[in-house]
Amino acid sequence: MQDDYISEMLAEASQPNATFIAEINNVRLGFIHVRTHKDEISCEICGTIPLLAVSPKSQGLGVGKALIQYAENWVKELGCRLLHLEVFANNKKAKGFYENLGFKSETIHMIKPI
Repeated sequence: MQDDYISEMLAEASQPNATFIAEINNVRLGFIHVRTHKDEISCEICGTIPLLAVSPKSQGLGVGKALIQYAENWVKELGCRLLHLEVFANNKKAKGFYENLGFKSETIHMIKPI
């Protein structure tokens, strides 16, 4: 069982991943990290965005949208048809941003303090 887990984690770590940086005149405006993984339900290779960050001064200028579009194109070229990401439920601004780009809620992760 442990060997299976280790093999699975090594296979996942070998999947393509990249970090793309948006910059103008050597000033970094933001970045996105994107990777591929095997979806547990469909068993197909999908893209996922673990991290997107845009500097406060660059927010609202289309930097995040451009980074998402670049990531979409990158995973499409790898043969992916789905792109996943997670956002905190109370982060309404980010949730609205992602929804405007075509992302839809699929599952709800619930947590209870104990």
